[in-house]
Amino acid sequence: MKVELEIKNCKRKFKVHTKHGELKTPLFMPDATYGAITSVGSDDLRQSGVEALVTTTLHIEQKIGSDYLEKYGGLHKFMDFKNPILTDSGGYQVFSLIHRNKSKSNMITDAGCSFSAEANGKFNFLSPEISQQIQHKIGSDIRVVLDEPVIEDTSLAKIKRSVERTTKWAKRSKQEFLRLHDLTENDFNNPQIERPLLAAVVQGANNFKYRQISAEQLIEIGFDIYSFGGLPLHSRNSWKNDAPQGFYHELISYVANLLPVDKIRYGLGIGSPDDLEYAYKAGWDIFDCVLPTRNARHAYLYVHKGQGDRSYKTYDVLHIKNGQYQFDKNPIDAKCSCLTCKTIDRAYLRYLLRTHNPTGYRYATIHNLTFYMQHIHNLRHA
Repeated sequence: MKVELEIKNCKRKFKVHTKHGELKTPLFMPDATYGAITSVGSDDLRQSGVEALVTTTLHIEQKIGSDYLEKYGGLHKFMDFKNPILTDSGGYQVFSLIHRNKSKSNMITDAGCSFSAEANGKFNFLSPEISQQIQHKIGSDIRVVLDEPVIEDTSLAKIKRSVERTTKWAKRSKQEFLRLHDLTENDFNNPQIERPLLAAVVQGANNFKYRQISAEQLIEIGFDIYSFGGLPLHSRNSWKNDAPQGFYHELISYVANLLPVDKIRYGLGIGSPDDLEYAYKAGWDIFDCVLPTRNARHAYLYVHKGQGDRSYKTYDVLHIKNGQYQFDKNPIDAKCSCLTCKTIDRAYLRYLLRTHNPTGYRYATIHNLTFYMQHIHNLRHA
């Protein structure tokens, strides 16, 4: 594990050397939740400029099985993806499952998370140690410790408990990580030893005081990467509501300033191109989000300014199913050189997506991923 830091004009840039290649910041990683991105293959990802992927530990374990992946040779080999992979801890997925399903068997305690699988009702248990063991078998390059997320506007008592538990779990996760790699604490701090990177997760909901407490406690334990846990959103009407009131600029900036300058900062679940630009300028380095791939399948395409039908600060959006594109022979984005924009026009992509043709999903996903990769590349070289 080797991490190089360059500070120029008050901007931090990292170069991370992993077993599966070099990463540079700022970095955006699409989410391959179940070990794949819907409708596109590894060649499509490479041609779109994707440098790394995020995958979901809990879903991988339930759908594929970490024992199977270990026997196969790891997720990289299974997917034929030669670049770095980050695995999350599974904490957020358990949190959302428990809040959707109020079964008495679903609970979070200091020991870990107990829950019944939605697909078959089978009982499951996820602890800090088990999460690290699963990620170890998957063979990821960056691993995340188990944490306990909370709703943004929950009570102070629940926020306090979440921060305390997140710290306890972070200690246990690191100890298991060291055991799995046969390392000491001194080994962990030795840059000459090749190993995956380990990321902790700062919790505290929308409370500035508890965010600070969480950050300080995790820094004392010591990690390679510090992450923002829970999306930086203003309060929602309910946790299930997918339309938050807005990106919480003050909170994301505040938490960034709590973290060490020489450590990578990971903005989990961020976000739109505008949010990426703000967060990067605020001091965050790596990001992941489902937006480019999920929105592609919903005919919501990211395009350069002047190319879409709705405008935001740094980009436009093209709602390709709209009737105005029925006979439009222009490329999706005249300023984009992706396979989609070089191959088909708006009218044909509109037809494919309106008829739910998988080819349409592939073309739309390739375009959105390419747009995001170009956007992050522009931030990197600005």
